[in-house]
Order: sequence, then structure tokens, then C-alpha cells
Amino acid sequence: MKGRVRLDDVRKVYRRLAMRGRLQSLKGALLHGDLVRGLKANEGFVAVDGVSLDVAPGEAVALIGPNGSGKSTLLKLISGILKPTSGTVDVDGRVTALIELGAGFHPEITGRENVLINGMLLGLSRAEVETKLDEIIRFADIGEFIDQPVKTYSSGMFVRLGFAVSVAADPDILLIDEVLAVGDAAFTRRSLDRIARMRREGVTLIIVSHDLDLVGHLADRAVYLKQGRVVLEGLADTAAARYRSDVAGDEAGNEAASAAPVRVIEEGRRWGNGDVEILKVSFSSGGVAMRVIPSGADCTVHIAYKVNRPVTDFGFGLAWHRADGTSVAGHNTFLDGMEPVRLEGEGEMRCHYPVLDLAPGDYVIDAAIHAREGLAYDYWCQAARLRVTSAVEWPGVWAPDHRWETDRAVFSGEGTASPTR
Repeated sequence: MKGRVRLDDVRKVYRRLAMRGRLQSLKGALLHGDLVRGLKANEGFVAVDGVSLDVAPGEAVALIGPNGSGKSTLLKLISGILKPTSGTVDVDGRVTALIELGAGFHPEITGRENVLINGMLLGLSRAEVETKLDEIIRFADIGEFIDQPVKTYSSGMFVRLGFAVSVAADPDILLIDEVLAVGDAAFTRRSLDRIARMRREGVTLIIVSHDLDLVGHLADRAVYLKQGRVVLEGLADTAAARYRSDVAGDEAGNEAASAAPVRVIEEGRRWGNGDVEILKVSFSSGGVAMRVIPSGADCTVHIAYKVNRPVTDFGFGLAWHRADGTSVAGHNTFLDGMEPVRLEGEGEMRCHYPVLDLAPGDYVIDAAIHAREGLAYDYWCQAARLRVTSAVEWPGVWAPDHRWETDRAVFSGEGTASPTR
């Protein structure tokens, strides 16, 4: 099916020649003799190491991780710019890669001429490019400069024109590498809107970004990479939380030798440094412990914890998801203005919802205790499950209290709030 991307145990090694001696140039060889002495057997840098990934048509997946983790190399492998050293890359459909925007632009010819050439390089016919030309120029918003040589463009104009040409190619798969970080606010807004529209049309999206908030908005799931390997693949918010925690843990380790390192407690589901431990996550309604709660009833989430090392920088957080992974809500004590003072001993933190405005279905709760900058003491994905019920099936996620009103239409019966209440 068009738009699918599959990677199976992909490895990419960049070969390089190391020097045995001090002769590293022809000049050095001529001055000192023995050019051959400088060459040594192949050595390589492993940029991607055994990555497998399956992206379904229409899905949005983010690649996150520190610099040098292999994110951009993976995009280049998917786009066909690079070939894997081993493993297979299977891509079905037309690919547009927003990796180095305008890389194929010729500086001496006009923007209009470059649009025609690059559009055809992306697989469009000349007639198709000419049909889309006005739309491309309007989106790029560079005015009369479209008929000036590209060498006269500012960096922002260059990026805008490159983006406009790339997204006009009607790809099945769109690859994006940090290009939204280089434009102004207006360009970013237009670009995000265009990407959102493409997603509605079923375009597959694979994005590399250090903006974890953007990742949470654009991606269905994320792959956290480090040193070319997959650390965690899962929901975008979950992978971002793990990445933030690792970064904060590394910084804490550099600043304080007593800081415990973040460790994996359960692969893909739970991690933290253990200063504070979550013992149990549970639900109640009306003061009674329950795992099945009617929509519209009150609900309390209970987080039982044990402190192994007293902390003064701490927050409690919850994230709600549907069973299919759809993000529903997330909140924490930092966002709600609760300033931490000290946490020690054993206790329970409760989050109370006077009215559970959720449609019927199965929900999963992530619970976390973490420092302000993200260092996880204990981050537990899928810590507890809850079934929400109602007498009537409601679509979607939100089931608000509501009432229908009318001036002229005639109905039998009263237009009441949700029949679940």
C-alpha cells in the first residue's frame, strides 16, 4: 500500500581511512617521502545500528534523540540518498524529503526557473509544475524576488521557496528534518497548517525534531535513538518523557556525584533513578475502589509512593490514553502551580475529577514522579487501566454534560444532558 515504510535490521557504517603515520597529505608525502605509509585499513563510524521500524500508511512518526544519534542518517536511508551497509529499507510510494531545502537550487538562475527544474526532479511533469506554480509562489511569499537569481535571496526566502516546491509534489511519504526551526513565525504557522492538511489526506509523515512539544503535536508515536540504536519506541509523549528524563539525568550526574543514574525498570514501560518509587496506581469513585466507573461519575486516581531518598524538587503527573494509544489528557503538579518543598517517607497523592467527562471505553493511565526539568524518579507507563461505561455508546473521547435547545423544531421527550447522568 502506498505510503508504507519498513526498515529491517538496518545498519549504516561510514567508512574512513585512519593514518598510521604523520603523513596526511600529498604535500607531506612529497616533503618526507613514502605516501603509502599514511594509509591504514578501513575503519568506520556506526551511525545506525540494527534499527527496525514499520510505519503504516498515513501514520506520523518522530525520530528523537541527541545529536549524532542517527536520526538524519535514517531519513537519508529512507529517502534513498544513502544505501544501508546491511539490512533492508522498503519504501512504497513517492517520497519528498525536506532535509536540505533548496539543495538543488542553482544560484545564477531565477526562483521561477528553479521551481520548474526542481519540481520535475521531484517527479512532476513540466505541465504539473506550471499548474502548481502560482500556488508555490503564493506559499513561498517572496514577491517579485521570484524572478530574481536565487543568489540574491535571504536564507528565509531560500527556505520558504524550497519548502513550497517540496510539498507541492503531492508525496505519499513526507520526510522532515528540522526545517520548521529555521523559518519565522508566519512561515512556521503556514508550514504546520500545510503538514496538517497533508496528514488529513493520508500522507505518511516521518519527522526529525529537537522540539519535543512539536513532536507531541505532530506525531502518533516516536522512536528515541541514541548512538544509532533504538532506546524506546512508543507513544510520542512517552518517548519524549524518556528522552527528557535521560537528558536531565545526565545533567544531574554531571553536577552532582550523588545523583543516582536513571535505569530501566521495565523495558519500554518504566524507568527512573529510584529516589522515589511508585508502589501502586488505582482508582476510586464515591470513596469506593473501582476499576469500572460510569461516565459522568466522580473519579479519583491514587498514587501510592515510597521515598528512598528525600527530595525537594519533585512533581506528580498523570497522562490519560485510550487503549488504542490516543492521547486524552495530561497534567502535573508543576503545571497546576503547586511548588514542591520536601518529599519523604511513604504516602499517597490523589488527583480528583468531580465529573469524569469521558466517553465509554478502555483507558490507560501513565503515572510519574519527576523533577521539574524532567528527571524521572519513577515514570510508569500503563500503570493502571480503567473502563468507563455508559448506557449509550458515545463516539470520540469527550462526553461533556450538555443540553439541546431549539426555537422551532418539534421533538417528543426532553432534550436532556447526556443519558449517562
